[in-house]
Parts: sequence; structure tokens; C-alpha cells
Amino acid sequence: MITKILPIVFLVSVFYIGSIYSSRNLSKKLEKKSQIFHDPVIDNYLMKFKSLLNLRNLKVFVLNEKQINGLVTPNGNIYITQGFIDQYRAGKVSGVELTTVIAHELGHLALGHTKKRLITFSAISAISMVVSTILSRLIPYLGSIIGRYLSQVLISGLSRKDEFEADAYASALLIKSDIGIAPQVSLLRKLEKLTGIVSPNITWTLSHPSPDQRIKAIQALEASWMTSIKDQN
Repeated sequence: MITKILPIVFLVSVFYIGSIYSSRNLSKKLEKKSQIFHDPVIDNYLMKFKSLLNLRNLKVFVLNEKQINGLVTPNGNIYITQGFIDQYRAGKVSGVELTTVIAHELGHLALGHTKKRLITFSAISAISMVVSTILSRLIPYLGSIIGRYLSQVLISGLSRKDEFEADAYASALLIKSDIGIAPQVSLLRKLEKLTGIVSPNITWTLSHPSPDQRIKAIQALEASWMTSIKDQN
């Protein structure tokens, strides 16, 4: 039994080491392409976050990319793309809406998503390689395609779960900061128009849930929290 498992353990270890190396290289590249973001409106909200979360430091970096996105790296750096900042400067995104993106990325960081993904994605990649090899023998040509597709579906499903969790964390933080979920919801409603990307009906292989799905989940959470507060009173 052990001899059968060892090759998979070895593959997971190889993929994990490779993922760590890749993530470190990515972090270095992002740092070279970015600078610290300072804005009086955003800084005011960040001070609230720092106080509530008891953080010694909270820096946000502007990533020199045109696409509209926010991300966090395993080393803890939070990035907002220049494309997002441009929308903010143009008045298409408000300061408080942009702050909800930072709250979302703080959720990924606090919940350990970036580090967890290194492990889970490494395991899935290793298992996918084994499954693809077996399927290729049973179904030539199509076996490897099926294996990769199943791997993508699984990885995407885990990624969407992380997005919902980060949204929930952000919602709680925004409510505690006396901001509320309204700007979080309003930004999500703008997202497809801002990015020019319309979510398809089939989301199995998407890394993010659709804006509508995220909005419904956030509103359902708020409703459940309000009900709990009323019951306690």
C-alpha cells in the first residue's frame, strides 16, 4: 500500500516545491511593477481596518497593469491594479467601493487562502497527472484531456469557495467598520461593465462566482446576521 502511495506523495512534493518557487518569483515581479498606494480617502478607511484587526501595518500597492483586479500574494502584499485606480480617479468607482476590494483581499490573507492554495493545487495537479496517465491508456488521446478538465473543474470549485469566504470576511469587516455591505454590492453590480467580461451561465471552470451569485450570498449573510442580532435582543 505504501509503495503505491509514495509516487503520489513524491509528485505532490515536487509540485508543492515548484509552486513555492513560482509564487516567490511572482511576488518579486509584482513588487518591481508596483508602488505603495496613498490616497487620503482610502487611507482613512485603512486606518479603521488596522484598528479593528489590530494590525501593525497595512500597505496597499498599485500594480502597473491596465486590467481591473485586486490580488494578494502569499507574502502578504495586497495589490490593486492601475486599471482599478484609473476607474477610481475617473469617478466610476468610489473610494469606499475600492476599499471593499481591499477588505476582500484581507479576507483571502486572514483565511490563509494563498498558502492553502499552494498545497491543494499541488495535490490536485499531482493526482491529475496520475489520473490523466491512467485514462490515456484506457482512452487514447481523450484521456489526458478529460484528466485536465476534471482537474480544472476541481481547482475552480475550490477557488470559487475561497471567493465566497473572502466576500463574507469583507462583509463582516465592512459592517464592523460602520461602512456596511452597500458599497460592496454596488461595486459587484458594476463589475461586468467595468471589466467587459460577462459571466457565462456554466461556471464549472470559472475561478470566480458570477457577480450576481456573490451579491446574493452577501445579502443572505447580512440578513442572517441581522436575524441573529434581533434574536439575541
